[in-house]
Amino acid sequence: MRQRPWLGPAVTLVVAVALWFYPNLVDAAGWPIFYLLFAYTVFFWVTQASSWNLFTGFSGYFSFGQGAFYGVGVYALGVLVVKRGWPLLPTFVVGGLLASVLGLFIGLVVFRLRRLRGEIFALMTLAVAFVLGAVARISPTIDGGQGIPLSSVPTPDALGTHPQMIFRLGLITAVLAVVVVQVVQNSRLGWGLFSIRDDEDVAETLGVPTFRFKMIALGLTSFLAGLSGAVHALQVSYVTIEEVFNIRVPLMVILMSILGGTRHWMGPVLGALVVHTMSDRLNRAGLEAVSDIIVGALLILMIVAIKEGLYLRMRERPLVTAIGAAVGVAAGFVLGPLDSAVTHLAYTLLGAVLGAMVPVGRRRRPQSGAPATQTIEEVVGG
Repeated sequence: MRQRPWLGPAVTLVVAVALWFYPNLVDAAGWPIFYLLFAYTVFFWVTQASSWNLFTGFSGYFSFGQGAFYGVGVYALGVLVVKRGWPLLPTFVVGGLLASVLGLFIGLVVFRLRRLRGEIFALMTLAVAFVLGAVARISPTIDGGQGIPLSSVPTPDALGTHPQMIFRLGLITAVLAVVVVQVVQNSRLGWGLFSIRDDEDVAETLGVPTFRFKMIALGLTSFLAGLSGAVHALQVSYVTIEEVFNIRVPLMVILMSILGGTRHWMGPVLGALVVHTMSDRLNRAGLEAVSDIIVGALLILMIVAIKEGLYLRMRERPLVTAIGAAVGVAAGFVLGPLDSAVTHLAYTLLGAVLGAMVPVGRRRRPQSGAPATQTIEEVVGG
């Protein structure tokens, strides 16, 4: 039975309203500002991973263009606010719109040519980020190789101090991304994208408007990535080409989405939380030099062992996952040190993940969101 399509967005908005006042709680309780910055970073990766999954996870067109869309948003804020004197808040939207224009232009060129699929499409989207980086380097209007300082950008007092402001802006972008993906997944557009992922030629034969659906999905993906990039520019404080137009953002969102599961909106959310929490705790434990190796090895193990993604596996095995989380909490108290709530969270998540990986002799249920023949017929029939 299909879930009520309004339930997911409604719950997300209720959680968002509660989280809006979290900075006030942190301030009243005297907790470290780190909790706000950690939460913001989770929001950032949730936005980026969810937006990537909206296009690539649902349609099957593997894209490395996330770095380009994110970079357009970052530089839009840097150039328009610092060099042109634009007001801050409208520039966030402009950054998303400019990224969306880039995404739609790529789609207009690529989706008309059938031979530009698969690996060729992925390589083309990867090249876009490097081209944009080269353009920014040689253009003094954009960067000129000097970078753009953002530490002196005036911020609205209504959003609180800088940590409180960045938390709330990150919350807004994450909620927007998650709600958009929730709505798309349970809509005719989402079913059409799933049919494209399964077999685009068959979907076209049955009358699915594949070009229009892919353009809409790519436009939404690029807008959300650019919007998040514009917000993140305030956290970066100093924008440089090397830090913006690199491979890190697309690789991280790909890993987070695939780890969490690409067939459900909750997959990238869970993947972003797990990956960032583990990486943060390893770095704070003084393992910066090997943290990428450890996280990478864990991700490979989890992806191989849980091909359908963490979320669907945990949903199928709630008892085993809960037991694993409880064991993780207990192990945290034994192994320690439990110096913060984030460390508690890391042990809990690690235990839940390991619990979900335990082999169970059960027949696997069909993946949620995967379209069957009747789903494609619903898409065609409207």
